[in-house]
Amino acid sequence: KLKKINRSMLRILVIGAGSIGQRHISNLVKIIPRRSINVYDTEKSKMDFVSKKFKILSLSRLTFDNYDCLLVCTPTSTHAELAIDGIKHGCHIFIEKPLSSNTKAVASLKKLAKKKNLSIFVGYNFRFSSGLNSIKKILHKKQLGKIISVSAEYGQYLPDWRPFYDYRKCYSASKLLGGGIIHDSSHELDYLIWLFGNPKEIQSNYIKTNILKTDVEAIAEIILKFKNNILGRIHLDFIRREYKRSAEILCENGIISWSLKEGTVKIFNAKNQKWKILQKSESINQMYLSEMRHIINCLKQHKSSKIIHLENGINSQKFSDLIMKSGKNG
Repeated sequence: KLKKINRSMLRILVIGAGSIGQRHISNLVKIIPRRSINVYDTEKSKMDFVSKKFKILSLSRLTFDNYDCLLVCTPTSTHAELAIDGIKHGCHIFIEKPLSSNTKAVASLKKLAKKKNLSIFVGYNFRFSSGLNSIKKILHKKQLGKIISVSAEYGQYLPDWRPFYDYRKCYSASKLLGGGIIHDSSHELDYLIWLFGNPKEIQSNYIKTNILKTDVEAIAEIILKFKNNILGRIHLDFIRREYKRSAEILCENGIISWSLKEGTVKIFNAKNQKWKILQKSESINQMYLSEMRHIINCLKQHKSSKIIHLENGINSQKFSDLIMKSGKNG
């Protein structure tokens, strides 16, 4: 049981009025009253725009008093500091992925949250994808026999991530702010761990590019070995000019294929040599909305999350760090 919220209406503060902060606000107003949602950003013009757009209150200065939960939607380098301040003021915390580049601060955050009986949620929303949840059930039932390998891909041109914002100023393009394709696009790693468990072996290579003005890795190729000799591959890049996010799982008796862009889950059965479409469409926003509903329900029921809790955020961060290390030392 979490620390009980002693008020009739939840109070939520969203810190960071960028694209992901706005997505969460747009979903929150579908779940809870607008008057219970506030926003803060160091860029006043951006904060005022979001306040007007969603008809919610903005703050003239950052304060954590009288809030039940903070949504930390800021650059990675600021996550831990903001979360610790929030915990000290008795707030539950939602942190966008990746968790933090400061391992010592994360350890302090974990200790403090436990002491104060507060929950920390980490934003790995792909665990709420209906397509990936369907695949998880198929794998659990072993419908296609032994799993042989899995391949996951993500590619999208970085300037297209936030089309109304100069990509050179965003944290994704900055090493100092905790950016880079490996940490910033850690969803693939996280959902593979969710499906197959922690990898036993890691190999990786990654490079920067002069196509974009960044000081971080832009393309990564990662090879993983999971238990039962399941071989995994992850491709990540922010160069690809057409959005792609997909996975393919090779099994003893068939293939499972998932595409987020197309919203489909397909199965190829070796017995009849035919593809079957299990899911024809999936709204990308639906998994964000399901994630936010889950968080609000946990808060109202005074329960911690079993899906996007701090430990799995720490775990995915650890393996992202090991992928970076593997690429450096070979």
